[in-house]
Amino acid sequence: MSKSNENYKMALAGICGAVIYGIADTFLYVGTDIFSEDVTALWRVPEWRLMMSMAIGVVGSLLMILGFISLYRLYQLSFGRLAKLLITPSFLCIGGVLYMHYTLGVYSPLTFMSAIKAGVPDHLAIDMIQRANAYMDPLTWVLVILGYFTELVLIVGILSGRISLRKRVLLYMYGGYAVVFLIVMLVGIITHEWGLTGSLESLFETTFFFPALVYWHNKDKPLIGEKDRQDTGYS
Repeated sequence: MSKSNENYKMALAGICGAVIYGIADTFLYVGTDIFSEDVTALWRVPEWRLMMSMAIGVVGSLLMILGFISLYRLYQLSFGRLAKLLITPSFLCIGGVLYMHYTLGVYSPLTFMSAIKAGVPDHLAIDMIQRANAYMDPLTWVLVILGYFTELVLIVGILSGRISLRKRVLLYMYGGYAVVFLIVMLVGIITHEWGLTGSLESLFETTFFFPALVYWHNKDKPLIGEKDRQDTGYS
């Protein structure tokens, strides 16, 4: 297997990982009133769905790590010694994403339901969890910045020419996500199942790996006209 093919498959794995994370999110949000002012609206989820979401999220994280390795190798060719510095936020973020998915998406609902079963009044259980989650807010913002720093590097790299991809790749990247966004919103309008929109953030993370997928797919292909010259024996 060539290095380009290996990196292409890892970039594809990263995209699959983000999609799998979107599936994990649906286990948390489908059937809930995601826009409710009731803070417990997202906590009243069957326990088996919470645990399934966690297990699926682990698989998604492992695949996304492969995607970031592929992206790092693209950075090496594009940015040289800066590659390690530029990819570090992404690797820090992936562990944090899994941690936050568990803490906010799984641990809080399990804690709430356990407290209610133990006879703790709703308002006390809510207050306890909100106080605990308040300590997570700074970490949440750090993870958001670390994660989407990757997006900034890709945009600047492609527009500046440091990453050897046509600028229209950005159009395909964000245009494709816009189509997915509109489809999910349309399904929500038709079915009134707005819990599906909870997966949109994870699905956006497919854009982290799309440039690497395109780059490694085209890496070993001959330039326009070169294939004909090779076939005819002319140089």
